[in-house]
Amino acid sequence: MLPLPGFAMNLTRFFRLKRSGRTLLIGFCLVVSANTRLAVAQDEVEILEDLLLAVGVSGREEQVRETILSQLPAWARDAAVIDAMGNLVVTVGDGAPHIAYVAHMDEIGYMVTNVRDDGFLQVAKHGGFYDSQYEGQLVQVHTAAGPVNGVVSIHSTHLWRGLESPREDNYDHADVLIDVGTSSREETSALGIALLDPITVPKRMSRLAGTRLTARSMDDRFGCAAQVAMARRIRPGQVSGTLTLAWVVQEEVGLRGSTALAKSLEPDVVVPVDSYVTSESPLEDPRVGNHALGDGPIVRALDSSHIAPIGLIRNLISFAEQAGLRLSYGATQGGNDGSVFRNSRSQVLPLAIPIRYSHTAIETIDSTDLTGLIDLLVAMAQDTSWAE
Repeated sequence: MLPLPGFAMNLTRFFRLKRSGRTLLIGFCLVVSANTRLAVAQDEVEILEDLLLAVGVSGREEQVRETILSQLPAWARDAAVIDAMGNLVVTVGDGAPHIAYVAHMDEIGYMVTNVRDDGFLQVAKHGGFYDSQYEGQLVQVHTAAGPVNGVVSIHSTHLWRGLESPREDNYDHADVLIDVGTSSREETSALGIALLDPITVPKRMSRLAGTRLTARSMDDRFGCAAQVAMARRIRPGQVSGTLTLAWVVQEEVGLRGSTALAKSLEPDVVVPVDSYVTSESPLEDPRVGNHALGDGPIVRALDSSHIAPIGLIRNLISFAEQAGLRLSYGATQGGNDGSVFRNSRSQVLPLAIPIRYSHTAIETIDSTDLTGLIDLLVAMAQDTSWAE
């Protein structure tokens, strides 16, 4: 079991909320065994691991969607709708405010675009990443019959020793050639490999020291897992107002799934649940993304695509403080699904946890941040006073 912070056996909190000139005294008592709390956290890490093992290169998210559906409680499965784009949407409750939470199912990777006469594969690139990280590495081609191993070709060191390196600094996906061990197009096709098959590094989650987890596609499977866990912790009757949970497609290639969703959905608040790229690494500049792993969830207040409304940020920070939950806010880079919900009705408030080494095979998070995010999402669904 993962080591997680200790939790109080008995906890009582009281706090005051001032709403419309009235002061409400709210008290609640949590009597939770440490073992039960640890078991819940472990279950939620297992949800994440199941989603990390699913393949979902942009445009081929069907395996991720099926995994999410299998993990949802019965009430959410019964309410689930899959639209023409492939977005999975669950809506429950009624009345105002209408809050929509959005996480993306897709991940970066390659797709097969050509099988050469010599059996080698050529590819298209889906998402933004350094192609050089794949050079000389094991990959898997995910066929209809299952994964097929391959290696990304690289120059042999011995044949170029003492000579200028043949490697170009601008190595990109057009240079990628995948060797699956065959010598002809026919042999490759016989393995079941076909055009548009997705290609990823081998899918697995690894544990680092303490509560750190690393894997390819933490972005945004942790967001998908958080929304699944949120659905499993609440009941429809506990929802304040109207709640929408959306798992969208093709974020990494231009926010396409959320763009389609925004044409049919105008909630009061959109909460994209996605990664906060942290600069907490000796390789990065702390000018932006300065938020440490283990410091809890964070409002992605400013990024390359969106500026969140400061009033709403302050409301949610205050709400979290009163509930005894950790939350801060900061600036990073990259885009988020909420940025396409630009209309006169909807405010956008991105929530995240910090992630190191984004868009690599070693995206790293702290599991306590994930647990803290889920705690916050559940509280937000049950009490929407932060959105007023």
